[in-house]
Amino acid sequence: MSSSFRRIPVVLAALVLCAAMSASASAPRTPEVFAPGFVSLPGQEEWRIAFTPDGRTAFWGVSPGFFPETRQATIVFSELRHGRWTEPRPASFSGVYSDIDPFVSPDGRRLFFSSIRPVNGAPREDVEMWVVERRRDGGWSAPRHLGAAVHSLGDELYPSVDEDGTLYFGSDREGGFGGWDVWRSKLRADGSYGPAENVGPAVNTELWEFNPNVLPDGDTLLFASIGRPEGYGYGDLYVATRTWRGWQPARNLGPTVNTALDEYHPTLSPDHRTLYFVRHQYEPFLPSDLFHVQVGRLLSDAGSCDVRD
Repeated sequence: MSSSFRRIPVVLAALVLCAAMSASASAPRTPEVFAPGFVSLPGQEEWRIAFTPDGRTAFWGVSPGFFPETRQATIVFSELRHGRWTEPRPASFSGVYSDIDPFVSPDGRRLFFSSIRPVNGAPREDVEMWVVERRRDGGWSAPRHLGAAVHSLGDELYPSVDEDGTLYFGSDREGGFGGWDVWRSKLRADGSYGPAENVGPAVNTELWEFNPNVLPDGDTLLFASIGRPEGYGYGDLYVATRTWRGWQPARNLGPTVNTALDEYHPTLSPDHRTLYFVRHQYEPFLPSDLFHVQVGRLLSDAGSCDVRD
């Protein structure tokens, strides 16, 4: 883990994060760096953040370098205890292999993530998807591979699931519309996942679509895309909704969140009031930071994302 974590005074850091994360309603109307000096650190890359349903535990990815180049990352977490957030530390299932992209299931019983680690004892160089399950004592089980059927020779990243357990993820496998596509897979009775199917042209194009984050009802999908002509910069955030007719054409979230820089890794707070995402500058190159902003009407025009009580 980065030595920057060890240099943060624990009490001060906890107070900073408590103020930033105590309530989604406190999120700014325009995007701001999320918990600077605690979550978003200088000289470190931050990746997808996820929360347990009660909002009392946060998981996110960190890496000293840019993951697409280094292929190295660790999942860390922080817990709200006695009104303060604990100092970030590696999750029990992370820190040995390269792990990234945590996602907590809607019921809080499972945490999905992507990892480069051996499968059935055989080393792997590609990124595949894993899950840990909440034990009775509150800890997490040993990681379990999601099965051979859903994976390919390419990378599988950014897992997220809806209330039915349907898995959405990004992959650069063959057979898609572009360089990276959003795919989905149905949960099997044995807990593994079946063959993946492409989400289709309402979401995927000949460009790159990735970082899918499905909402619990399975009818709203947030994702990132690079290079679309209607975009505001290098990479933008989008939302797609599903009706009885299927997935409808995705809509750009607009200039409130999308800039000339690269925006990716969209996630929502458990009550759907706050949007979290990563922003990256490449010229000159600066490490990414996590941002947060009030959802407001960002998604309402698409008829999605009802605020939860």
